[in-house]
Amino acid sequence: MQIPPLQWLYDETLQDAPRDLKQAKKWLTQAGYPNGFTLSLWAMPVQRPYNPNARLMAEMIQTDWTKIGVTAKIVSYEWNKYLKEGFNGKHDAMLIGMSGVVDPDNWLGLVSCRALRSSNFSKWCYKPFDDLIQRASQMTDSTERTRLYLQAQKIFKQEQPFTSIAYATDYQPVNKNVLDFKINPLGTTVFYGVGLKQ
Repeated sequence: MQIPPLQWLYDETLQDAPRDLKQAKKWLTQAGYPNGFTLSLWAMPVQRPYNPNARLMAEMIQTDWTKIGVTAKIVSYEWNKYLKEGFNGKHDAMLIGMSGVVDPDNWLGLVSCRALRSSNFSKWCYKPFDDLIQRASQMTDSTERTRLYLQAQKIFKQEQPFTSIAYATDYQPVNKNVLDFKINPLGTTVFYGVGLKQ
C-alpha cells in the first residue's frame, strides 16, 4: 500500500500501473478467464469520512470492470454483519477504509500477518513484507525505520493484496480569532492548547 500523501513516509516514487484494458484482458485470458467472470463486490452500508457513498463507488468500479469482462454483483449487509463476514473472508471483493493515524506502522500493519484476525480483510500474509514492518516498528532510529518502511511499500505495490482508491482530506472551519487549533488525525476534536485572540 502506498502510505497517504500527508504521511511523513509517503513515497513519491511509487506509481500506479497504467490503465490498460487490453493488457487486463490478456491477463484474464492467461489466468483462465478469457470470457471474464462474475464476483460479488461488497459496498459499505454506512457513510464514512473516507467514503461518504460506498454504493456509488461500487457502481463506478462495476462499470470499469465490465469493460474487461468482469461482472460485479453489488451487495451490502448491515454494518456489524458486513464487518464480521469481512473479517471471516466471506467476500470476493469489498470496500473498506480507515481514519488516519500518524505512524506508518498503523497503515502498513493493516495487512500484516499479525492483523489477519482484525484489520487484514485481504487475508494477505507475506513474510518478506511482514519481517520488514516488524523490524521497523521496533526501531527508534528514524533513518533505518524509513529505509525498512520504504522497502515494505515497494513489496506491497508489487504484490498488491488490495488497491488503495482514495485518501480523504478533512477540513474544519475555524473562526479567524481561534489560535493553535489542529485537526486530530485520530478523528476526535481536541481543544487542548486552543485559545482566542484577545
